[in-house]
Amino acid sequence: MEERNKRNDLNVAGISQTAGGNFHRVSIDGMAKVNGNLDCTSMEVNGTLKMHGALTSESVAINGMCTLNGPLTSSRVRVDGMTTINGDLHSPELEVNGKCTVRGRVDGERIDIGGVIDIEGDVQCETLNVRGNIKISGLLNAGTVEIRLHTSSSAKEIGGERIDIRRKEQQNGFWKSIGLGGTPSFKTSLIEGDEIVLEDTEADIVRGSNIFIGRGCNIRLVEYSGELEVDQDAKVGSSQRI
Repeated sequence: MEERNKRNDLNVAGISQTAGGNFHRVSIDGMAKVNGNLDCTSMEVNGTLKMHGALTSESVAINGMCTLNGPLTSSRVRVDGMTTINGDLHSPELEVNGKCTVRGRVDGERIDIGGVIDIEGDVQCETLNVRGNIKISGLLNAGTVEIRLHTSSSAKEIGGERIDIRRKEQQNGFWKSIGLGGTPSFKTSLIEGDEIVLEDTEADIVRGSNIFIGRGCNIRLVEYSGELEVDQDAKVGSSQRI
């Protein structure tokens, strides 16, 4: 920390191009292009940033538009604008209230999604809390998964201790206004956990200890070792105790 505090700040208010380097605080209020790796204490983007290289920072806040062609490593990442990361994302704390695309894997501890996120790789975290829209093309492995459905979300496979996927009771017109309307639903091939509660979920296999299959679900096979409860408005092809 002391070494980073001795560095110079980088402030961009107009149009600027830099080769990267080591800085203390980085603030982008205009249009910036970075050709190289960037290491800083904090970064705040209120304008437009396009970067070719790795970004390492203690905190990152994106309020404008940001494209990173490289990995992002930070203690805290918050996206309120639009961000595309063409690489992996490593952050203990990730919060997305805007729109974020990650064309790699995501490793963290707590992930909170109030906006839209599209992840092409795997996701590893302790807690995933979704109040927006999420698409994971890879595998999701988390201790606790809690998803409240507004629109259609998906993951290739889910593994965790506690998995809770349900419909958001009070819907509003926000998601339709940004082109993400439709029936609240979640689609995956496999859900495996200890305690599982599902609504409006389509899956090939659900496997766990205590399982509740709620309204709107369509599950081909349920395997359980504890208790199983199936709502009358759910479809389950077959179930078996393991």
